[in-house]
Amino acid sequence: MSRRGGYQARAAVLGVLAAIGVVVAAVTFGVTEARSADQTSGAARLAGARVVDAGTLDASVAGPATAVAYQVSEAAQHLALVHWTLRRMQGATPALPRSLLRTAYPAATPVPAQPAQPAQPAHRQAGAEISAPKGTPRAAPFSGSRTTGVLFYTTGGKDHFCTASVVDSTAHDLALTAAHCVYSKGFATNIEYVPGYHDGKQPYGGWPVKTITVASGWKLSHNLDLDFAFLTLASAGGRQIQARTGGLTIGFTRWYSEKIEAIGQNDSAAEPVRCATKSFRFRTGQMEFYCHGFWTGTSGGPWIIGYNAKNGTGTVFGVIGGYELGGDYEWASYSAYFGSAARILYQQAERQAKPPTPTPSTSPTAHPPTSYPPTSSPTAPPTPPATAPSTTYPPTTTSATPDTTASAAASPSPTGPISRAYRPPILVG
Repeated sequence: MSRRGGYQARAAVLGVLAAIGVVVAAVTFGVTEARSADQTSGAARLAGARVVDAGTLDASVAGPATAVAYQVSEAAQHLALVHWTLRRMQGATPALPRSLLRTAYPAATPVPAQPAQPAQPAHRQAGAEISAPKGTPRAAPFSGSRTTGVLFYTTGGKDHFCTASVVDSTAHDLALTAAHCVYSKGFATNIEYVPGYHDGKQPYGGWPVKTITVASGWKLSHNLDLDFAFLTLASAGGRQIQARTGGLTIGFTRWYSEKIEAIGQNDSAAEPVRCATKSFRFRTGQMEFYCHGFWTGTSGGPWIIGYNAKNGTGTVFGVIGGYELGGDYEWASYSAYFGSAARILYQQAERQAKPPTPTPSTSPTAHPPTSYPPTSSPTAPPTPPATAPSTTYPPTTTSATPDTTASAAASPSPTGPISRAYRPPILVG
C-alpha cells in the first residue's frame, strides 16, 4: 500500500472513529440533557406539588395557596363532644405566647424586630418605654355574638382555646379562624366550636369540626401571610350551623383602612370583648389595629366591617393572627391580608364542603331532597369591574367607600400606603 493509500485508509479509519465519537457524545449529551430536563421537571413538580392530606380539592390550584385538608373521623368528632365538659372549657388556656411561636416560626419575609412580650402592659426596649398612641380605644366585655365564639382544641396533650366565627357558605357549615390555632407542628385534636360562648354558657350548643383546611404555605413554612384557616362543622340535630346562628359575609381584596369592630375571647375574662376601631396597613400582606385589651385567646377573632350587634352580621375581612401571630402587645393586633390566597383557600374549602347536586331518580316515587336546592357555584364569582376595589362573598351591592390613596391589589403582594390614621407608638424615657 502506498503512503498516500495508507494515509487515506488511516484517515478513513480516524474519520469513522470520530463519527462514532460524535454519535456517542450526542447520545450521551442527549441522555444527560433528558435526565436533566426530567430532574428539572421533577423539581418543578415538587415545587408546585399539592400537599393535600385528605382528598383532591382542585387540580387547577398549586402553590402556597393550595388547600391542605385534614379530615376528622366521626368517632373523633364524638370524642371531642365528650371531652369538652364545662370544667375543661373553663380550664382551657390560650396556646403558647405569641412571641414564643413567632420565634419558633419566623415570618417568610423579613420584618422589623420587636421586643418579647412582657408580663405587664408597659413595654420596654433598651431602656425606653413603648406605650400605645394617645386616644387608643379600649375593648369592652359583652355577652357575646351569635356569629362568633370560642374554638376549643387540644395540642401537646393540653387544652387550649382561640376565637372563631361562622362565615357564609353554600353548605352553611364553614367557620373561620387563625391557622396557628389549628396547626403548629400538627393538626389540633378534640376540636369543637361553641358560638356565643360566655360565662360558661353555650346558647347555641357545641359543634364538632369535621375538616380543618389550611394553606400548604402555612403547613410547610408557617408563612405568616397565610395565617387563616377554614373549618367545616358537622351538623347538629340535622341542622347546619349557619341555619342556627347566621354567618358573616366574607370579603376579599378590601382596603387596608376600614372602620371595624374586632371581637375576641380574652383570656383575662369569662366574657368576650369587642372594640370599635380602625384598621390600617402595617406592611404588604399584613394589617393592624390599635385597641387595648386584646390578650392571648383572641387569636382568630374576626375583623368586621359594618357589624350589626343585634344579629351579629357584617363583613369579615381579617382575623387576629399573622405578624407575631396576632401581636405581642395587648393594644396592637395584626391580621394577614385577605387577598387572592385567602379567596382561593375559601373556594377550595367550600368546594369540598358543598353538598352534591341531587341526581334525579327514574323511580316515579322518588324525588330529590328539598334540603339541598341547586345553587350556583361560589367558586367562580363574577370578575369585579376595574372600579370595584373589593370582592365580597356572597356578592353584595354595597361596600365601604375606599380610600383613594390605597390599592386593592391581591395578596401575597397587595400595595398601598400606610393609612393616614396611623400613629406610631410613643417612645418615652
